[in-house]
Amino acid sequence: MIKEWKAIEQKKLAQVYLIIGVEDYVINQTKERLVNAVLEEDEQEFNYANFDLEETPIETVMEEAETLPFFGDKRLVIASNPTFLTSEKTKNKIEHQTSRLEQYLAQPADYSILCFVAHVEKLDERKKLTKLLKKQAVVIEAKRPSEAEFLKWIETKAKENGFTLEQAADKRLMELTSGNLTTAMNELDKLMLYEFESKKITLLDVEKLVVRSLEQNIFLLLDKLIARDTAGALRIYYDLLKQKEEPIKIVALVASQFRLMNQLQLLEKKGVSAQQAAGILKVHPFRAKMAAKQARGFSKEELDFALLKLAASDFELKTGFGEKTQKLEWFLFELEDFRKAKRA
Repeated sequence: MIKEWKAIEQKKLAQVYLIIGVEDYVINQTKERLVNAVLEEDEQEFNYANFDLEETPIETVMEEAETLPFFGDKRLVIASNPTFLTSEKTKNKIEHQTSRLEQYLAQPADYSILCFVAHVEKLDERKKLTKLLKKQAVVIEAKRPSEAEFLKWIETKAKENGFTLEQAADKRLMELTSGNLTTAMNELDKLMLYEFESKKITLLDVEKLVVRSLEQNIFLLLDKLIARDTAGALRIYYDLLKQKEEPIKIVALVASQFRLMNQLQLLEKKGVSAQQAAGILKVHPFRAKMAAKQARGFSKEELDFALLKLAASDFELKTGFGEKTQKLEWFLFELEDFRKAKRA
Protein backbone atom coordinates (compact mmCIF):
# COMPACT_ATOMS: atom_id res chain seq x y z
CA MET A 1 0.00 0.00 0.00
CA ILE A 2 1.14 3.57 -0.65
CA LYS A 3 2.22 5.03 2.70
CA GLU A 4 1.31 8.59 1.66
CA TRP A 5 -2.34 7.57 1.27
CA LYS A 6 -2.82 7.28 5.03
CA ALA A 7 -1.71 10.88 5.57
CA ILE A 8 -4.03 12.07 2.79
CA GLU A 9 -7.00 10.18 4.26
CA GLN A 10 -6.23 11.74 7.67
CA LYS A 11 -6.23 15.13 5.89
CA LYS A 12 -2.56 15.72 6.75
CA LEU A 13 -2.08 17.35 3.38
CA ALA A 14 1.01 18.73 1.68
CA GLN A 15 0.80 21.84 -0.50
CA VAL A 16 2.38 20.10 -3.49
CA TYR A 17 2.36 16.46 -4.67
CA LEU A 18 4.28 14.79 -7.47
CA ILE A 19 3.16 11.38 -8.77
CA ILE A 20 5.79 9.60 -10.89
CA GLY A 21 5.16 6.31 -12.68
CA VAL A 22 3.00 4.39 -15.11
CA GLU A 23 0.80 2.28 -12.81
CA ASP A 24 -2.66 3.70 -13.50
CA TYR A 25 -4.22 2.12 -10.42
CA VAL A 26 -1.91 4.01 -8.06
CA ILE A 27 -2.30 7.25 -10.04
CA ASN A 28 -6.10 7.12 -10.12
CA GLN A 29 -6.44 6.03 -6.49
CA THR A 30 -4.15 8.86 -5.35
CA LYS A 31 -6.16 11.43 -7.30
CA GLU A 32 -9.41 10.04 -5.94
CA ARG A 33 -8.12 10.17 -2.36
CA LEU A 34 -6.97 13.77 -2.82
CA VAL A 35 -10.37 14.82 -4.17
CA ASN A 36 -12.17 13.16 -1.24
CA ALA A 37 -9.78 14.59 1.37
CA VAL A 38 -9.59 18.15 0.05
CA LEU A 39 -13.13 18.86 -1.14
CA GLU A 40 -16.69 18.21 -0.10
CA GLU A 41 -18.85 16.88 -2.93
CA ASP A 42 -20.66 20.20 -3.43
CA GLU A 43 -17.31 22.06 -3.63
CA GLN A 44 -15.84 20.03 -6.47
CA GLU A 45 -17.59 21.93 -9.25
CA PHE A 46 -16.03 25.21 -8.13
CA ASN A 47 -12.71 24.29 -6.54
CA TYR A 48 -11.38 21.36 -8.56
CA ALA A 49 -9.41 21.79 -11.78
CA ASN A 50 -7.73 19.12 -13.91
CA PHE A 51 -5.26 20.17 -16.63
CA ASP A 52 -3.30 18.39 -19.36
CA LEU A 53 0.03 20.19 -19.75
CA GLU A 54 0.30 18.97 -23.33
CA GLU A 55 -2.65 21.26 -24.06
CA THR A 56 -2.42 23.94 -21.37
CA PRO A 57 0.53 26.20 -20.46
CA ILE A 58 1.87 26.03 -16.91
CA GLU A 59 0.99 29.69 -16.41
CA THR A 60 -2.73 28.82 -16.57
CA VAL A 61 -2.23 26.13 -13.94
CA MET A 62 -0.43 28.58 -11.67
CA GLU A 63 -3.20 31.14 -12.05
CA GLU A 64 -5.73 28.49 -11.04
CA ALA A 65 -3.65 27.49 -8.00
CA GLU A 66 -3.34 31.13 -6.94
CA THR A 67 -7.09 31.78 -7.25
CA LEU A 68 -8.93 31.85 -3.93
CA PRO A 69 -11.37 28.96 -3.41
CA PHE A 70 -15.06 29.67 -4.02
CA PHE A 71 -17.48 28.62 -1.26
CA GLY A 72 -14.84 26.48 0.43
CA ASP A 73 -11.51 26.44 2.26
CA LYS A 74 -9.34 24.65 -0.28
CA ARG A 75 -8.73 24.37 -4.00
CA LEU A 76 -7.36 21.22 -5.69
CA VAL A 77 -5.42 21.56 -8.94
CA ILE A 78 -4.12 18.50 -10.80
CA ALA A 79 -1.76 18.89 -13.77
CA SER A 80 -0.83 15.86 -15.89
CA ASN A 81 1.96 15.25 -18.42
CA PRO A 82 4.63 17.74 -17.26
CA THR A 83 6.97 16.84 -20.13
CA PHE A 84 9.23 19.75 -19.20
CA LEU A 85 10.41 17.58 -16.27
CA THR A 86 11.55 14.77 -18.59
CA SER A 87 14.14 14.27 -21.29
CA GLU A 88 11.52 13.06 -23.77
CA LYS A 89 11.24 14.85 -27.07
CA THR A 90 7.62 15.72 -27.75
CA LYS A 91 5.67 17.32 -30.57
CA ASN A 92 4.05 19.52 -27.97
CA LYS A 93 3.55 23.03 -29.34
CA ILE A 94 2.69 24.48 -25.94
CA GLU A 95 5.39 26.75 -24.54
CA HIS A 96 5.65 26.74 -20.77
CA GLN A 97 7.01 29.64 -18.73
CA THR A 98 8.44 27.33 -16.10
CA SER A 99 9.75 30.29 -14.13
CA ARG A 100 6.13 30.77 -12.96
CA LEU A 101 6.23 27.33 -11.37
CA GLU A 102 9.58 28.10 -9.72
CA GLN A 103 8.08 31.26 -8.24
CA TYR A 104 5.04 29.36 -6.98
CA LEU A 105 7.13 26.63 -5.36
CA ALA A 106 9.03 29.28 -3.42
CA GLN A 107 5.76 30.24 -1.72
CA PRO A 108 2.81 27.91 -2.46
CA ALA A 109 -0.70 29.22 -1.79
CA ASP A 110 -1.80 27.84 1.58
CA TYR A 111 -5.36 27.40 0.30
CA SER A 112 -4.40 25.23 -2.70
CA ILE A 113 -3.26 21.64 -3.13
CA LEU A 114 -1.27 21.27 -6.35
CA CYS A 115 -0.61 17.80 -7.77
CA PHE A 116 1.55 16.96 -10.79
CA VAL A 117 1.10 13.58 -12.49
CA ALA A 118 4.10 12.44 -14.56
CA HIS A 119 3.02 9.28 -16.38
CA VAL A 120 6.60 8.19 -17.10
CA GLU A 121 9.10 5.71 -15.65
CA LYS A 122 11.43 8.49 -14.49
CA LEU A 123 12.09 12.23 -14.69
CA ASP A 124 15.20 14.02 -15.90
CA GLU A 125 17.05 14.41 -12.61
CA ARG A 126 19.57 16.79 -14.20
CA LYS A 127 17.01 19.54 -14.63
CA LYS A 128 16.92 22.30 -12.05
CA LEU A 129 13.11 22.36 -12.00
CA THR A 130 12.91 18.59 -11.43
CA LYS A 131 15.25 18.88 -8.44
CA LEU A 132 13.29 21.82 -7.05
CA LEU A 133 9.89 20.15 -7.44
CA LYS A 134 11.07 16.87 -5.89
CA LYS A 135 12.49 18.83 -2.96
CA GLN A 136 9.29 20.82 -2.37
CA ALA A 137 6.70 18.13 -3.10
CA VAL A 138 5.58 14.91 -1.48
CA VAL A 139 6.64 12.37 -4.10
CA ILE A 140 4.41 9.33 -4.69
CA GLU A 141 5.85 6.51 -6.79
CA ALA A 142 3.41 4.79 -9.13
CA LYS A 143 5.80 2.18 -10.46
CA ARG A 144 4.69 -1.09 -12.01
CA PRO A 145 4.51 -3.73 -9.27
CA SER A 146 6.61 -6.87 -9.37
CA GLU A 147 4.75 -10.18 -9.22
CA ALA A 148 5.20 -10.35 -5.44
CA GLU A 149 4.02 -6.73 -5.02
CA PHE A 150 1.02 -7.37 -7.29
CA LEU A 151 -0.08 -10.32 -5.17
CA LYS A 152 0.45 -8.24 -2.02
CA TRP A 153 -1.89 -5.55 -3.39
CA ILE A 154 -4.61 -8.16 -3.96
CA GLU A 155 -4.14 -9.84 -0.58
CA THR A 156 -4.08 -6.51 1.27
CA LYS A 157 -7.32 -5.27 -0.31
CA ALA A 158 -9.04 -8.59 0.41
CA LYS A 159 -7.83 -8.57 4.03
CA GLU A 160 -8.92 -4.95 4.58
CA ASN A 161 -12.42 -6.00 3.54
CA GLY A 162 -12.42 -9.08 5.78
CA PHE A 163 -11.84 -11.64 3.02
CA THR A 164 -9.37 -14.49 2.65
CA LEU A 165 -8.12 -15.89 -0.64
CA GLU A 166 -7.63 -19.58 -1.26
CA GLN A 167 -4.09 -20.58 -2.19
CA ALA A 168 -3.40 -19.91 -5.89
CA ALA A 169 -6.58 -17.80 -6.30
CA ASP A 170 -4.64 -14.53 -6.21
CA LYS A 171 -2.05 -15.75 -8.71
CA ARG A 172 -4.76 -16.97 -11.08
CA LEU A 173 -6.45 -13.58 -10.80
CA MET A 174 -3.18 -11.96 -11.84
CA GLU A 175 -2.84 -14.32 -14.80
CA LEU A 176 -6.38 -13.81 -16.07
CA THR A 177 -6.03 -10.02 -15.91
CA SER A 178 -2.57 -10.09 -17.55
CA GLY A 179 -1.01 -8.31 -14.59
CA ASN A 180 -3.26 -5.25 -15.00
CA LEU A 181 -3.69 -4.00 -11.43
CA THR A 182 -6.73 -1.82 -12.17
CA THR A 183 -8.56 -4.71 -13.85
CA ALA A 184 -7.54 -7.12 -11.08
CA MET A 185 -8.87 -4.79 -8.37
CA ASN A 186 -12.17 -4.36 -10.24
CA GLU A 187 -12.48 -8.14 -10.60
CA LEU A 188 -11.67 -8.54 -6.90
CA ASP A 189 -14.60 -6.21 -6.08
CA LYS A 190 -16.84 -8.53 -8.12
CA LEU A 191 -15.48 -11.62 -6.35
CA MET A 192 -16.00 -10.07 -2.91
CA LEU A 193 -19.59 -9.22 -3.80
CA TYR A 194 -20.16 -12.80 -4.96
CA GLU A 195 -18.69 -14.31 -1.76
CA PHE A 196 -20.07 -11.64 0.58
CA GLU A 197 -21.51 -14.24 2.97
CA SER A 198 -18.60 -16.69 3.14
CA LYS A 199 -15.83 -14.05 3.02
CA LYS A 200 -13.62 -16.58 1.24
CA ILE A 201 -12.59 -16.38 -2.41
CA THR A 202 -11.68 -19.70 -3.98
CA LEU A 203 -9.74 -20.64 -7.10
CA LEU A 204 -13.02 -21.94 -8.54
CA ASP A 205 -14.62 -18.51 -7.98
CA VAL A 206 -11.82 -16.86 -9.95
CA GLU A 207 -12.09 -19.37 -12.80
CA LYS A 208 -15.86 -18.98 -12.92
CA LEU A 209 -16.26 -15.21 -12.60
CA VAL A 210 -13.15 -13.51 -13.95
CA VAL A 211 -13.28 -12.88 -17.68
CA ARG A 212 -10.00 -13.51 -19.49
CA SER A 213 -8.48 -10.32 -20.86
CA LEU A 214 -7.76 -10.01 -24.57
CA GLU A 215 -4.04 -10.17 -23.76
CA GLN A 216 -4.56 -13.40 -21.81
CA ASN A 217 -6.37 -14.91 -24.79
CA ILE A 218 -3.40 -13.97 -26.98
CA PHE A 219 -1.08 -15.73 -24.51
CA LEU A 220 -3.28 -18.83 -24.75
CA LEU A 221 -3.34 -18.66 -28.54
CA LEU A 222 0.45 -18.62 -28.60
CA ASP A 223 0.57 -21.51 -26.14
CA LYS A 224 -1.47 -23.49 -28.66
CA LEU A 225 1.03 -22.60 -31.39
CA ILE A 226 3.95 -23.72 -29.21
CA ALA A 227 2.13 -27.03 -28.71
CA ARG A 228 1.65 -27.15 -32.52
CA ASP A 229 -2.11 -27.11 -31.97
CA THR A 230 -3.20 -24.86 -34.84
CA ALA A 231 -6.82 -26.01 -34.48
CA GLY A 232 -6.80 -24.92 -30.83
CA ALA A 233 -5.32 -21.53 -31.77
CA LEU A 234 -8.06 -21.09 -34.37
CA ARG A 235 -10.77 -21.87 -31.79
CA ILE A 236 -9.45 -19.08 -29.56
CA TYR A 237 -9.35 -16.73 -32.56
CA TYR A 238 -12.96 -17.55 -33.50
CA ASP A 239 -14.05 -17.01 -29.88
CA LEU A 240 -12.46 -13.55 -29.98
CA LEU A 241 -14.30 -12.74 -33.20
CA LYS A 242 -17.57 -13.80 -31.54
CA GLN A 243 -16.73 -11.36 -28.74
CA LYS A 244 -16.60 -8.62 -31.42
CA GLU A 245 -12.84 -8.13 -31.21
CA GLU A 246 -11.50 -6.54 -34.40
CA PRO A 247 -9.15 -8.70 -36.55
CA ILE A 248 -6.74 -5.78 -36.97
CA LYS A 249 -6.44 -5.46 -33.17
CA ILE A 250 -5.92 -9.21 -32.72
CA VAL A 251 -3.23 -9.31 -35.43
CA ALA A 252 -1.53 -6.26 -33.86
CA LEU A 253 -1.44 -7.93 -30.43
CA VAL A 254 -0.13 -11.22 -31.84
CA ALA A 255 2.57 -9.29 -33.73
CA SER A 256 3.44 -7.31 -30.60
CA GLN A 257 3.87 -10.54 -28.65
CA PHE A 258 6.10 -12.07 -31.35
CA ARG A 259 8.24 -8.90 -31.39
CA LEU A 260 8.59 -9.08 -27.62
CA MET A 261 9.52 -12.77 -27.76
CA ASN A 262 12.15 -11.98 -30.38
CA GLN A 263 13.64 -9.19 -28.24
CA LEU A 264 13.60 -11.32 -25.09
CA GLN A 265 15.23 -14.23 -26.88
CA LEU A 266 18.08 -11.96 -28.00
CA LEU A 267 18.48 -10.47 -24.51
CA GLU A 268 18.39 -13.90 -22.86
CA LYS A 269 21.36 -14.96 -25.02
CA LYS A 270 23.23 -12.00 -23.52
CA GLY A 271 22.43 -13.18 -20.00
CA VAL A 272 19.65 -10.67 -19.32
CA SER A 273 16.82 -11.96 -17.10
CA ALA A 274 13.14 -11.41 -17.92
CA GLN A 275 12.85 -9.01 -14.95
CA GLN A 276 15.80 -6.94 -16.20
CA ALA A 277 14.48 -7.09 -19.77
CA ALA A 278 11.12 -5.69 -18.61
CA GLY A 279 12.93 -2.53 -17.47
CA ILE A 280 15.01 -2.28 -20.63
CA LEU A 281 12.04 -2.80 -22.95
CA LYS A 282 9.63 -0.83 -20.74
CA VAL A 283 6.99 -3.56 -20.57
CA HIS A 284 5.04 -4.98 -17.65
CA PRO A 285 7.16 -7.50 -15.67
CA PHE A 286 4.37 -10.09 -15.82
CA ARG A 287 4.12 -9.78 -19.60
CA ALA A 288 7.91 -10.09 -19.94
CA LYS A 289 7.94 -13.21 -17.76
CA MET A 290 5.19 -14.89 -19.78
CA ALA A 291 6.71 -13.90 -23.13
CA ALA A 292 10.19 -15.12 -22.12
CA LYS A 293 8.70 -18.50 -21.28
CA GLN A 294 6.87 -18.65 -24.61
CA ALA A 295 9.92 -17.50 -26.58
CA ARG A 296 11.65 -20.76 -25.68
CA GLY A 297 9.01 -22.57 -27.75
CA PHE A 298 10.11 -20.92 -31.00
CA SER A 299 13.38 -20.92 -32.91
CA LYS A 300 14.91 -17.64 -34.12
CA GLU A 301 13.98 -18.57 -37.70
CA GLU A 302 10.36 -19.19 -36.70
CA LEU A 303 10.12 -15.84 -34.92
CA ASP A 304 11.61 -14.03 -37.92
CA PHE A 305 9.20 -15.81 -40.28
CA ALA A 306 6.22 -14.97 -38.04
CA LEU A 307 7.16 -11.29 -37.83
CA LEU A 308 7.55 -11.06 -41.61
CA LYS A 309 4.14 -12.64 -42.25
CA LEU A 310 2.40 -10.60 -39.54
CA ALA A 311 3.82 -7.36 -40.97
CA ALA A 312 2.32 -8.32 -44.35
CA SER A 313 -1.03 -9.16 -42.72
CA ASP A 314 -1.05 -5.85 -40.85
CA PHE A 315 -0.36 -3.92 -44.07
CA GLU A 316 -3.15 -5.74 -45.93
CA LEU A 317 -5.60 -5.09 -43.09
CA LYS A 318 -4.77 -1.39 -43.03
CA THR A 319 -5.08 -1.06 -46.82
CA GLY A 320 -8.30 -3.08 -47.01
CA PHE A 321 -6.81 -5.87 -49.12
CA GLY A 322 -8.73 -9.15 -48.90
CA GLU A 323 -11.11 -10.55 -46.29
CA LYS A 324 -9.96 -9.19 -42.92
CA THR A 325 -11.08 -12.16 -40.81
CA GLN A 326 -8.92 -14.52 -42.89
CA LYS A 327 -5.58 -12.78 -42.29
CA LEU A 328 -4.79 -14.46 -38.99
CA GLU A 329 -6.11 -17.78 -40.28
CA TRP A 330 -3.64 -17.68 -43.18
CA PHE A 331 -0.83 -16.67 -40.83
CA LEU A 332 -1.51 -19.66 -38.56
CA PHE A 333 -1.55 -22.07 -41.52
CA GLU A 334 1.61 -20.56 -43.03
CA LEU A 335 3.47 -20.78 -39.71
CA GLU A 336 2.38 -24.41 -39.33
CA ASP A 337 3.62 -25.21 -42.88
CA PHE A 338 6.94 -23.44 -42.22
CA ARG A 339 7.55 -25.43 -39.04
CA LYS A 340 6.62 -28.71 -40.78
CA ALA A 341 9.02 -27.93 -43.65
CA LYS A 342 11.83 -27.33 -41.15
CA ARG A 343 11.25 -30.72 -39.57
CA ALA A 344 11.17 -32.52 -42.92
